[in-house]
Amino acid sequence: MIGTWIRMLYLIVAWLFPVAILVQVFLVGLSLFTTQPYWDMHTSLGHSIIGLPLLMVILAYPGRLPSSIKWLTWLAVGLTLIQTEVFAMFRTAVPTLAALHPVLALVLFALAMTVAWRARTVVRALGATHPTHVKNTTSGTLAGKREPGI
Repeated sequence: MIGTWIRMLYLIVAWLFPVAILVQVFLVGLSLFTTQPYWDMHTSLGHSIIGLPLLMVILAYPGRLPSSIKWLTWLAVGLTLIQTEVFAMFRTAVPTLAALHPVLALVLFALAMTVAWRARTVVRALGATHPTHVKNTTSGTLAGKREPGI
């Protein structure tokens, strides 16, 4: 039963991750198209966003998620670290490399959505194999009573 709750929590965090990436893009848009700079919020959220895929890795193991989901989650951690830390260092030193920052954001968003959709499918499938409530049925009817016409 604990595994079910852990998988559900993983699923929630897996969907929060692409939402957080969208908020990041929104903050950049606000900074570019309004007179108010939101770069500090973008930077702060960018450095804290790594907590989501890290939490997903932690939950994936006790939740007994398939290795393919675990692998994609580790990939999300690695790409998020590159996105938030490595590109930040190259911003002034190598601006051409830093220009890949928005491109990697697109890749990271696609990966986050893939993980979230796969997690949804896996959580549903694992929930179906471990039902929490089983009705006493015989031949597909309750208590062995046959319906008329069967």
